[in-house]
Amino acid sequence: MDTGTQQLYQCLVATLDPSTCRAAEAALAAGSNQPGFGSTLLRIVLLKEAPYGIRQLAAMVLKKHVKEHWTFESPHFLEPPVDEGEKAQIREMLPTGLSDENSKIRTAVGMAIAAIAKFDCPQQWPNLLPGLVHAITDKKDINLVNGTVRCLAMFVDELGEDQVLEIAPLLLPELLLIVRHDEYGETLQRKALAILHVIVSVLHMLTSNHPKEVRALVAALVGDWFAEFARILAKPLGTEDVGGWGVKMECLRVMVLLVSSFSKLCAPHIGTALQLSWQMFVGALSAYQALVIDGEDEDAGGQDSEGGSIDLESLLSQLMEFLLTIIGNRRYQGGVKASMEELQYVTLGYMQMTSAQVSQWSTDPNLATGEMVLDELVEVFEGEALAAFAPALQRRLQEAAAAKAGGRADWWRLREACLLGVGALAERIEEQRQLGSRGGRPRGGLDAAALLEAVLHEDLAGSQVPPFLLGRALWLTSRLSGAVPAARRGAFLQASVARLAPGNPPAVQIGACKAVSQLCKDVAPQELQAVSQPMYAGLCQLLAHASEDVLHLVLETLTEVVKVDPAGAAQWEPHISPPVLSAWVAHVNDPLLSEDAADLLGALAAVPAILPSLQARMLPSLGSIISAPQQHPSLLVSGSIDMIKLLLTPSPPEVAQQIHAAATPLLLQLSLQSDEADVLQSATGYLRTLFQVGGAAALSWGGASPEASLHALLQPVQRLLQPGLGDSPSHYVGSLLLELLRHAGDMLAPSLPGLLTALAEKLGAAEDPAFVQSLILVVATLVHTNLNQTVDCLAGLQLADGRSVLQAVMSKWTERQIEVRTPYAIKLTTTALAALLASRHPALQHLQVKGKRVDTEGGIRTRTRARSQQEQWSTMALPLKISLLLTDAYIETTTQGEDEAEDDDSEGWEEASEEDDQEDGASKDHMPLIGIDALLDRAGDYSALADVDPLEAARREGDPVSAVDLGLFLHRCFRQLRDQQPALVQALGPQLTPTQTAALQPVFSQQ
Repeated sequence: MDTGTQQLYQCLVATLDPSTCRAAEAALAAGSNQPGFGSTLLRIVLLKEAPYGIRQLAAMVLKKHVKEHWTFESPHFLEPPVDEGEKAQIREMLPTGLSDENSKIRTAVGMAIAAIAKFDCPQQWPNLLPGLVHAITDKKDINLVNGTVRCLAMFVDELGEDQVLEIAPLLLPELLLIVRHDEYGETLQRKALAILHVIVSVLHMLTSNHPKEVRALVAALVGDWFAEFARILAKPLGTEDVGGWGVKMECLRVMVLLVSSFSKLCAPHIGTALQLSWQMFVGALSAYQALVIDGEDEDAGGQDSEGGSIDLESLLSQLMEFLLTIIGNRRYQGGVKASMEELQYVTLGYMQMTSAQVSQWSTDPNLATGEMVLDELVEVFEGEALAAFAPALQRRLQEAAAAKAGGRADWWRLREACLLGVGALAERIEEQRQLGSRGGRPRGGLDAAALLEAVLHEDLAGSQVPPFLLGRALWLTSRLSGAVPAARRGAFLQASVARLAPGNPPAVQIGACKAVSQLCKDVAPQELQAVSQPMYAGLCQLLAHASEDVLHLVLETLTEVVKVDPAGAAQWEPHISPPVLSAWVAHVNDPLLSEDAADLLGALAAVPAILPSLQARMLPSLGSIISAPQQHPSLLVSGSIDMIKLLLTPSPPEVAQQIHAAATPLLLQLSLQSDEADVLQSATGYLRTLFQVGGAAALSWGGASPEASLHALLQPVQRLLQPGLGDSPSHYVGSLLLELLRHAGDMLAPSLPGLLTALAEKLGAAEDPAFVQSLILVVATLVHTNLNQTVDCLAGLQLADGRSVLQAVMSKWTERQIEVRTPYAIKLTTTALAALLASRHPALQHLQVKGKRVDTEGGIRTRTRARSQQEQWSTMALPLKISLLLTDAYIETTTQGEDEAEDDDSEGWEEASEEDDQEDGASKDHMPLIGIDALLDRAGDYSALADVDPLEAARREGDPVSAVDLGLFLHRCFRQLRDQQPALVQALGPQLTPTQTAALQPVFSQQ
């Protein structure tokens, strides 16, 4: 041992002594910056005569050194980097450690190799992979084989596709031999199977580029591999054979991947392995029952030789994943169909609650269990699976009844599993039931009404029913509430309400909430009245003491109950609104709970008898928050404004005035002072609602001067239209402007030029599609109101850059019209553009706007090209651009049905996924036309536009624009264009695509 090695060795020894460890660690940290540190550490790692503990410590320090100093590419890199000469020395020495007699040293060396290979293989370490593969194929040293397989398993998923394709033909047969010979040990067999899994995954990805090579490779080996899988799966499933569980689990993982990726090649060879998997699924239930369902330990399992955790539940989950893969594959569905009843029968056994779940459900009633096999069977086989499910369910229910009669304490678990299975298939069962009620022919199946009746008598109304079974019965009632006969709904509701009472376990009360929430919607008024008092009493008791996990459900249930029983809600409001408001304040940062609380308060506010007391209770608290916004989180301030708006929305004018007096002055001030986007959005939304409720009269409420009120309102509007404020804070200013135009248009006239100039500047800077649309709607509404006056006004205003406001507005509008969403907005803007085109206003004729893309030559425009080349556009006259936009709108409207049919093409998604890898060079103005409804389905960033408040929705119903048949309207527009503007039609022709030409030709040709 040379001097440097000796010094480093002593430093490592010193770290183990508490009296010297700090100084030694500091010395190691300083040494890591010196040349030769890594190679010296490696020599100590490989020093067989050194104590194991020191060698392992050296390996740990080496791994840290590699992570921090090997390459700039490492996220943990620290200066200085390791010298290239030392790197070469380390790469040469490291693989020799894979043959060490100590398995932990082999593992440590493998980890170091894997860490370096991530960055250096194959460019700087070209002989690594060939050397590792040779070590495995040579088989001269069992320790070397063992260490090499473990090492390869650590980084094989980092290899490139070409590397995998190169080593696979040599490596796969050797891995097969390791799996075939049990003397290598279960841990090494698992590693070999893990490598196989990665290689198969990569081969699947390579299929498109190297189909023949991959197919030949897989076809040559798949038979031998499945024979080996069958040999391993045929071994008995010993209850203490943890290592054997691990090997079986890895086999099943690979089988899932092979069947998913190379189904046709697997089909001739999978038979035995498939049969053994089925036998394992059936036979393992007894072990699962003993170790997991009845067992006291949460984890039935243990550790492998490397300390890895293996448990029976993980093995069976992997087995079920394999069965799911088989069920979903058409090649094997014939065999599955023949065994459907037995498969569902066994699955119900696995769905029993385990001891661990019982313990968890005592504190977490929302615990979910898996029903994937039943789901997949019904998804694939539909009515046939339901027909097979009925006898399987009946057998299990009879077994549960026999266990109960025999005095078994756990008899309820099997019955609970049966109810869980039925609930998991509730939607399909309800579909079959409705098909039968409509005179269709359901393929047998479950008699849901009869089962529910049995549940009512045996579980819901029974005595001494175990709480988890009772909770599941109530949950099932909620899932199948539609199948409850009308004459029996009252009885089910009464039984469910009884379980809300204090003293019932949480699992029961939660199930009762779910059942009440569904049943209360369909019962007769007299039946609802009969349970109103105990129903509200139970729910209010739950509300007062609910945990966060349960509160969500209680709030949802109360919301439904208030909607169907407003008389009872009026009586119980003092017991509901205070805790709900407190819950909202406490959970305002939780989007789900805060929304649930707001929904419940909204339902209460919609009851006229409740509204005055609710306002008196809430306004003081909410007003104190918005009057001191700096003392509260912005989310609470904006939420408080939304709550005030919630109270305002259903209010009659006399009540709205009281809210206005308490809130409007505060919110006008807040709109001028706050910089928080959510606060400004909420304040703008409130002001808009104020005019929706009060109309023009709102300007005079409280004896105020209408002119002074309008002036006060325009100040926040002008602030929100400032370009520097951003899109998000100003999100609702367009909607507020529309309300002002509708209710104070004449008074607004003197301020309109300034507002339109500010709107044009804001529109020019805006990017958010939803916000752009809201501002365009303001202009479109003005066009519909008075076209000539609007155009004259816009043309006479000028921006700071010298452009007219008309130029700026029409440039942005025509550029972004393709992004307009929601049916009403599409109709409003499209008809406004058509009116502008038909007007032939002189100010419009010579405006030039963005036309078509002109940089689309030279093939596909990839993302790389898009980043490096700036888009180039032509310009064209505004009337021509509007004509093209209307053409696209006409095609979208008239071909909508055809496009929906094309969407059903089973291969469409494959074509789309291939096209996603490149950008279409065509102009977005002439993107593939997909129909208005399809555009709305692809909302994306426009999701906020779909949230139309009830007051605006009601207004739109009476708006003539909503009744426009856009296809017929545009057809008439183009015929009028042909007759009145032939020069424009002639200029339009060369600009049309073949699709556009084909759409307009019949219109222009029609007499």
